[in-house]
Amino acid sequence: ANLILPIVILFSGSLIADGKVVGNRIGSVDPGGPAAAAGLRTGDRIVEIDGIAVENFADLQREISSRPDMPTPVVYERLGARRTTKLRPEPYRDVRLPELGLIATVGRIQVRSHAQSSLLSVTPDSVAWRAGLRSGWLVQSADGRPVRRFYELEQALVAGRGGSVRLEVVALRARGALDRKALEDAAETTHETEVQTIDLAVAAGADLAALGLAPAETVIGYVESGTPADVQGELRPGDELLTVDGKVVTSFFGVVRILRRSYDDARIDPANRGLASDELLEVLGAATASTHSLGYRRADPSAPGGFVNREAKLRLKVSLDRNERPTLSFGAGPLQRDEDAEMVVNNKRLSYAWDRTWTEMGRAVKVTLLTVAGLFKGDVPMREVGGPLFMAQLAARTADLGWGYFFHLMVWISVNLAILNLLPIPLVDGGHLLFLAIEAIKREPVSLRTRMIASYVGMTFIGLLFVVVMKNDLQRYIASYMQ
Repeated sequence: ANLILPIVILFSGSLIADGKVVGNRIGSVDPGGPAAAAGLRTGDRIVEIDGIAVENFADLQREISSRPDMPTPVVYERLGARRTTKLRPEPYRDVRLPELGLIATVGRIQVRSHAQSSLLSVTPDSVAWRAGLRSGWLVQSADGRPVRRFYELEQALVAGRGGSVRLEVVALRARGALDRKALEDAAETTHETEVQTIDLAVAAGADLAALGLAPAETVIGYVESGTPADVQGELRPGDELLTVDGKVVTSFFGVVRILRRSYDDARIDPANRGLASDELLEVLGAATASTHSLGYRRADPSAPGGFVNREAKLRLKVSLDRNERPTLSFGAGPLQRDEDAEMVVNNKRLSYAWDRTWTEMGRAVKVTLLTVAGLFKGDVPMREVGGPLFMAQLAARTADLGWGYFFHLMVWISVNLAILNLLPIPLVDGGHLLFLAIEAIKREPVSLRTRMIASYVGMTFIGLLFVVVMKNDLQRYIASYMQ
């Protein structure tokens, strides 16, 4: 029953909720990624990968992920015309649960389904810079038409070639680092309320590069006070990251990948599995002891040219969260935000629901089995085990987030219960199955005395497990009110 329930929830939930799915249109392209190198642009539709039809973004992710570092032919549509290109997905180390060894090398071409907002990165002394635009500013309309996505801005600029395009923009609000509580509402006050009008001259044949415009992929949107980005780097919202350790970066994602590399290397090292919290913290601290160099640009009206280039030196901080899990702190986040992805009708609802069901079931079973094995081997600490109070807390949190999260939690709890009940422990289903298997081999039941001793052992084990999980639950409960 515990295995059937998740299948029913996943399959029926997908049938109900996935009538529309994220389409195969590219919402944004990292300028330095494999997709950009192959000539793909924001707004293109991927219709075929290596001869396999692509109908939605899930198809795109699956096919690209399975081809790391492999030359891959791609068919795409642009403005109604089909084109062909070839790209090589970049090998990416997907670190999911390093304690369990869940690490995979997958392909990435650095595209997203969600479209980039019309937030600007402006090159100094360019046409756009001289017109008065600055990095981090938000374009609200172009020639009177509302603009939300960056590719809509690009379309308006292309349509206005040979003349000028009137832009309505709002400037980025000048502010310093914020404490964690203030960050919760920071997105609502990122920009000024006053709207400015700027006429941007667009020469015939000019593209975004000629105008000095690009999406604000490396512009900092917030800085948390007291973090390395604030104290050591002295970064501020509106600063534009240019290099990390001498390497040119084109997205905040790329910045984070470079900064986390040594940390992730230590996290996935099998020698570090099962370490106590303080020991793991010491190992990770040593792995991240090196200092990183960040080159960035800051707008400064008093400086020659209206900007200054700076270099920051900082060392990232490793700490333990309230659940004694290690976290790496940089302290800055991107300004760029995503607009909604394009949704399309799901023409293969049954097969889509079936594939999604088995994919999610396979993931849940694999993680649960690896977790149980990790507990016995010592790779997973006992403090990670939770009981009824922990499940109630999770249920309350997911209920606040929505029914989708709540039912997803039900799936994982059911799979956990199914596998734990099948362990060969006396008094649970797995113990009964073990005795039946022995009886089938011996052709006679196990002796009553043996079954009684096994029952006492099983009861003792379950009692000790109950004590441990209740202790963990109470510690989590108390910690949640003391943070």
